[in-house]
Amino acid sequence: MKQLVGGIVAGAVMTLSAAANAGVITDTVYQNVKVGYLGSHTYTHDINDDGFTLGTAVSGTLAIDIWDDKDWFEPLPESILFTIEDFDFDTGYFQFGTADFFNDLGVKAIGALNADGYLDVTISSTLPTLGDFYVGKSVLTVVTEAVPEPGTLALLGLGLVGLGVARRRKA
Repeated sequence: MKQLVGGIVAGAVMTLSAAANAGVITDTVYQNVKVGYLGSHTYTHDINDDGFTLGTAVSGTLAIDIWDDKDWFEPLPESILFTIEDFDFDTGYFQFGTADFFNDLGVKAIGALNADGYLDVTISSTLPTLGDFYVGKSVLTVVTEAVPEPGTLALLGLGLVGLGVARRRKA
């Protein structure tokens, strides 16, 4: 009898742990856009078509390829402003030079993804040094919490019913 109860409890724990695994969604936007002096480029990541369930984003990262157009007359490095959703330094930031962007998503960016599944990105050439550069591939990686499927919940229910039956037989 103890083996039966132990097996049922172990099955229920395994079922719950399988439902607790996180999912990873990766969305890539391919582009080869030149941003000129005081110009900007805006695009949107859409993870709704990748099986995303609203409200399940837990964390994520954003990586954007940036490269210089190699103008010979630019004495100073380009200055670039990365705006993720709203103008703040939660996820985006200001940088000198054309290094690739890589940053974890902040609270507001995760909130925007949870609200509608979209992440708006704007890349701008700004003062004080201006500059022009290219924007390449942008990769958004989002970690989601698992949403238990109906089959998982049914297995858990059967395990609990079996546990109740075993307890009743013992009494």
